[in-house]
Amino acid sequence: MHFAVIGSPIGHSKSPELFEEFWTHHPWSSQLTYRRMEVMPNDIAEFLAETDLAGFNVTLPLKEAIVPWMSTLSPAAKAMGAVNTVVRKASGWEGHNTDAEGFWEMLTGRTDLDALRRQPCLVLGNGGAARAVVYALAEQGFTGHIACRTPRGGFPWPEISYDTLTPEPTGLVVQCTSLGMHPSAELCPPLPPWSSGQVALAVDLVYNPTHTLFMQRMEELGTETLSGEAMLRHQAKKAWMYWAEVLNIPHI
Repeated sequence: MHFAVIGSPIGHSKSPELFEEFWTHHPWSSQLTYRRMEVMPNDIAEFLAETDLAGFNVTLPLKEAIVPWMSTLSPAAKAMGAVNTVVRKASGWEGHNTDAEGFWEMLTGRTDLDALRRQPCLVLGNGGAARAVVYALAEQGFTGHIACRTPRGGFPWPEISYDTLTPEPTGLVVQCTSLGMHPSAELCPPLPPWSSGQVALAVDLVYNPTHTLFMQRMEELGTETLSGEAMLRHQAKKAWMYWAEVLNIPHI
Protein backbone atom coordinates (compact mmCIF):
# COMPACT_ATOMS: atom_id res chain seq x y z
CA MET A 1 0.00 0.00 0.00
CA HIS A 2 1.42 3.34 -1.07
CA PHE A 3 1.22 6.73 0.66
CA ALA A 4 2.88 10.11 0.11
CA VAL A 5 3.06 13.77 0.99
CA ILE A 6 2.33 16.20 -1.83
CA GLY A 7 3.21 19.88 -2.19
CA SER A 8 5.82 22.23 -3.60
CA PRO A 9 8.58 22.56 -2.60
CA ILE A 10 8.56 19.13 -1.02
CA GLY A 11 12.22 18.24 -0.48
CA HIS A 12 12.23 19.63 3.07
CA SER A 13 9.43 17.35 4.31
CA LYS A 14 10.36 14.91 7.09
CA SER A 15 7.15 12.91 6.69
CA PRO A 16 8.72 9.90 4.89
CA GLU A 17 11.25 9.44 7.69
CA LEU A 18 8.54 9.91 10.30
CA PHE A 19 6.27 7.23 8.83
CA GLU A 20 9.20 4.89 8.34
CA GLU A 21 9.80 5.27 12.08
CA PHE A 22 6.11 4.68 12.86
CA TRP A 23 6.06 1.52 10.75
CA THR A 24 9.33 0.00 12.02
CA HIS A 25 7.55 -2.69 14.05
CA HIS A 26 4.26 -2.73 12.15
CA PRO A 27 3.24 -6.25 11.06
CA TRP A 28 2.62 -4.96 7.53
CA SER A 29 5.76 -2.79 7.31
CA SER A 30 7.06 -4.56 4.19
CA GLN A 31 3.88 -3.62 2.32
CA LEU A 32 3.80 0.06 3.31
CA THR A 33 5.61 2.80 1.37
CA TYR A 34 5.65 6.59 1.74
CA ARG A 35 7.34 9.14 -0.51
CA ARG A 36 7.55 12.84 -1.35
CA MET A 37 5.74 14.00 -4.50
CA GLU A 38 6.10 17.42 -6.12
CA VAL A 39 2.60 18.65 -7.01
CA MET A 40 1.55 22.21 -7.86
CA PRO A 41 -2.03 23.57 -7.62
CA ASN A 42 -2.51 23.32 -11.37
CA ASP A 43 -1.49 19.64 -11.25
CA ILE A 44 -4.08 18.48 -8.69
CA ALA A 45 -6.69 17.17 -11.15
CA GLU A 46 -4.14 15.16 -13.12
CA PHE A 47 -2.52 13.85 -9.96
CA LEU A 48 -5.80 12.62 -8.46
CA ALA A 49 -6.83 10.96 -11.73
CA GLU A 50 -3.58 9.05 -12.14
CA THR A 51 -2.29 8.23 -8.65
CA ASP A 52 -2.44 4.74 -7.14
CA LEU A 53 -1.99 6.05 -3.58
CA ALA A 54 -4.24 4.70 -0.83
CA GLY A 55 -3.91 8.04 0.95
CA PHE A 56 -1.65 11.05 1.19
CA ASN A 57 -0.75 14.10 3.24
CA VAL A 58 -1.00 17.62 1.86
CA THR A 59 1.37 20.50 2.54
CA LEU A 60 2.06 23.97 1.11
CA PRO A 61 0.70 25.33 -1.17
CA LEU A 62 -2.12 22.80 -1.60
CA LYS A 63 -4.03 22.64 1.71
CA GLU A 64 -6.76 25.01 0.52
CA ALA A 65 -6.42 24.42 -3.23
CA ILE A 66 -7.26 20.72 -2.93
CA VAL A 67 -10.54 21.25 -1.05
CA PRO A 68 -12.80 21.52 -4.17
CA TRP A 69 -11.46 18.19 -5.44
CA MET A 70 -12.63 16.21 -2.40
CA SER A 71 -15.79 14.09 -2.64
CA THR A 72 -16.39 14.55 1.09
CA LEU A 73 -14.85 16.60 3.88
CA SER A 74 -14.66 15.89 7.59
CA PRO A 75 -16.42 18.51 9.76
CA ALA A 76 -13.05 19.93 10.84
CA ALA A 77 -11.70 20.21 7.28
CA LYS A 78 -14.93 21.83 6.14
CA ALA A 79 -14.86 24.33 9.00
CA MET A 80 -11.23 25.24 8.32
CA GLY A 81 -11.45 25.23 4.53
CA ALA A 82 -8.17 23.31 4.44
CA VAL A 83 -7.12 19.65 4.06
CA ASN A 84 -3.87 18.02 5.14
CA THR A 85 -4.87 14.32 5.00
CA VAL A 86 -6.66 12.55 2.16
CA VAL A 87 -8.11 9.03 2.21
CA ARG A 88 -9.09 7.02 -0.86
CA LYS A 89 -12.58 5.56 -0.50
CA ALA A 90 -14.84 3.70 -2.91
CA SER A 91 -16.98 6.85 -3.12
CA GLY A 92 -14.01 9.11 -3.89
CA TRP A 93 -11.41 11.17 -2.06
CA GLU A 94 -12.18 12.07 1.56
CA GLY A 95 -10.45 15.13 3.03
CA HIS A 96 -9.49 15.53 6.69
CA ASN A 97 -7.50 18.05 8.68
CA THR A 98 -5.34 16.71 11.50
CA ASP A 99 -3.28 19.90 11.86
CA ALA A 100 -5.60 21.45 14.44
CA GLU A 101 -5.48 18.33 16.62
CA GLY A 102 -1.72 18.09 16.18
CA PHE A 103 -1.21 21.71 17.13
CA TRP A 104 -3.38 21.53 20.24
CA GLU A 105 -1.80 18.24 21.30
CA MET A 106 1.62 19.91 21.48
CA LEU A 107 0.19 22.44 23.97
CA THR A 108 -1.89 20.01 26.03
CA GLY A 109 -0.51 19.50 29.49
CA ARG A 110 1.11 22.94 29.82
CA THR A 111 0.48 24.47 33.22
CA ASP A 112 0.24 28.01 31.81
CA LEU A 113 -2.64 27.47 29.37
CA ASP A 114 -5.10 29.50 31.44
CA ALA A 115 -2.62 32.38 31.64
CA LEU A 116 -2.02 32.21 27.88
CA ARG A 117 -5.77 32.15 27.26
CA ARG A 118 -6.26 35.39 29.16
CA GLN A 119 -3.96 37.31 26.78
CA PRO A 120 -4.48 37.96 23.06
CA CYS A 121 -2.85 35.65 20.51
CA LEU A 122 -1.12 36.63 17.29
CA VAL A 123 -1.03 34.27 14.31
CA LEU A 124 1.41 35.14 11.53
CA GLY A 125 0.11 34.18 8.08
CA ASN A 126 -3.34 33.25 6.80
CA GLY A 127 -2.83 30.10 4.73
CA GLY A 128 -4.02 26.57 5.40
CA ALA A 129 -1.80 26.02 8.44
CA ALA A 130 -3.03 29.26 10.01
CA ARG A 131 -6.64 28.15 9.54
CA ALA A 132 -5.95 24.99 11.52
CA VAL A 133 -4.17 26.87 14.31
CA VAL A 134 -6.89 29.50 14.66
CA TYR A 135 -9.58 26.82 14.57
CA ALA A 136 -7.85 24.90 17.38
CA LEU A 137 -7.27 27.98 19.52
CA ALA A 138 -10.74 29.43 19.02
CA GLU A 139 -12.27 26.07 19.99
CA GLN A 140 -10.33 26.30 23.26
CA GLY A 141 -11.48 29.83 24.07
CA PHE A 142 -8.47 31.84 22.84
CA THR A 143 -8.91 35.15 21.01
CA GLY A 144 -6.54 37.17 18.88
CA HIS A 145 -5.58 38.50 15.45
CA ILE A 146 -4.12 37.14 12.22
CA ALA A 147 -1.33 39.18 10.63
CA CYS A 148 -1.13 38.87 6.85
CA ARG A 149 -0.34 40.70 3.64
CA THR A 150 -3.74 40.23 1.99
CA PRO A 151 -6.92 39.35 3.95
CA ARG A 152 -8.66 36.19 2.73
CA GLY A 153 -11.66 35.92 5.07
CA GLY A 154 -13.22 32.90 6.68
CA PHE A 155 -11.51 33.27 10.07
CA PRO A 156 -13.22 33.71 13.45
CA TRP A 157 -10.59 36.36 14.29
CA PRO A 158 -9.82 39.66 12.49
CA GLU A 159 -7.13 39.73 9.83
CA ILE A 160 -4.79 42.72 10.06
CA SER A 161 -1.88 43.97 7.97
CA TYR A 162 1.68 43.34 9.10
CA ASP A 163 2.16 47.10 8.75
CA THR A 164 -0.35 47.79 11.53
CA LEU A 165 1.20 45.48 14.14
CA THR A 166 1.95 47.19 17.44
CA PRO A 167 4.05 45.88 20.34
CA GLU A 168 1.20 44.83 22.62
CA PRO A 169 1.69 42.24 25.39
CA THR A 170 0.85 38.87 23.84
CA GLY A 171 0.37 35.43 25.32
CA LEU A 172 0.97 33.23 22.28
CA VAL A 173 2.48 33.97 18.86
CA VAL A 174 2.28 31.28 16.18
CA GLN A 175 4.36 31.54 13.00
CA CYS A 176 2.32 29.82 10.26
CA THR A 177 4.07 30.99 7.08
CA SER A 178 6.78 29.17 5.12
CA LEU A 179 9.27 31.97 5.84
CA GLY A 180 12.39 30.56 7.43
CA MET A 181 11.91 27.11 5.94
CA HIS A 182 14.96 25.41 4.43
CA PRO A 183 16.53 26.43 2.07
CA SER A 184 15.39 30.03 2.86
CA ALA A 185 16.37 29.88 6.52
CA GLU A 186 17.38 33.56 6.55
CA LEU A 187 13.76 34.75 6.25
CA CYS A 188 11.33 35.78 8.98
CA PRO A 189 7.87 37.39 8.86
CA PRO A 190 7.55 41.04 9.98
CA LEU A 191 7.30 41.35 13.77
CA PRO A 192 6.20 44.18 16.04
CA PRO A 193 9.00 45.95 17.96
CA TRP A 194 8.30 43.99 21.14
CA SER A 195 10.31 44.63 24.27
CA SER A 196 11.77 41.94 26.47
CA GLY A 197 9.12 39.93 28.30
CA GLN A 198 6.12 41.07 26.22
CA VAL A 199 5.48 37.65 24.64
CA ALA A 200 5.00 34.54 26.77
CA LEU A 201 5.27 31.74 24.17
CA ALA A 202 6.20 31.60 20.48
CA VAL A 203 5.58 28.58 18.24
CA ASP A 204 7.04 28.18 14.75
CA LEU A 205 5.28 25.58 12.60
CA VAL A 206 8.40 25.38 10.43
CA TYR A 207 10.34 22.30 11.54
CA ASN A 208 13.22 22.32 9.05
CA PRO A 209 15.43 23.86 10.35
CA THR A 210 14.45 23.01 13.91
CA HIS A 211 15.68 26.42 15.13
CA THR A 212 14.46 29.20 12.84
CA LEU A 213 15.30 32.89 12.61
CA PHE A 214 11.84 33.63 14.04
CA MET A 215 12.61 31.49 17.09
CA GLN A 216 15.99 33.15 17.48
CA ARG A 217 14.44 36.63 17.46
CA MET A 218 11.78 35.62 19.97
CA GLU A 219 14.37 34.06 22.28
CA GLU A 220 16.29 37.34 22.22
CA LEU A 221 13.20 38.83 23.89
CA GLY A 222 13.29 36.18 26.60
CA THR A 223 10.34 34.32 25.06
CA GLU A 224 9.96 30.56 25.34
CA THR A 225 9.87 28.91 21.89
CA LEU A 226 8.57 25.65 20.45
CA SER A 227 9.32 24.04 17.08
CA GLY A 228 6.59 22.62 14.87
CA GLU A 229 8.21 19.17 14.86
CA ALA A 230 6.04 18.00 17.77
CA MET A 231 2.92 19.08 15.88
CA LEU A 232 4.12 17.16 12.83
CA ARG A 233 4.35 13.94 14.83
CA HIS A 234 0.91 14.34 16.42
CA GLN A 235 -0.90 15.17 13.17
CA ALA A 236 0.88 12.35 11.32
CA LYS A 237 -0.25 9.75 13.84
CA LYS A 238 -3.84 10.94 13.44
CA ALA A 239 -3.51 10.76 9.64
CA TRP A 240 -2.33 7.15 9.91
CA MET A 241 -5.37 6.30 12.04
CA TYR A 242 -7.66 7.49 9.24
CA TRP A 243 -5.80 5.44 6.61
CA ALA A 244 -5.58 2.31 8.75
CA GLU A 245 -9.29 2.47 9.57
CA VAL A 246 -10.31 2.61 5.93
CA LEU A 247 -7.87 -0.14 4.92
CA ASN A 248 -8.83 -2.27 7.94
CA ILE A 249 -5.23 -2.76 9.04
CA PRO A 250 -3.67 -2.38 12.52
CA HIS A 251 -2.95 1.12 13.81
CA ILE A 252 0.53 2.09 15.00
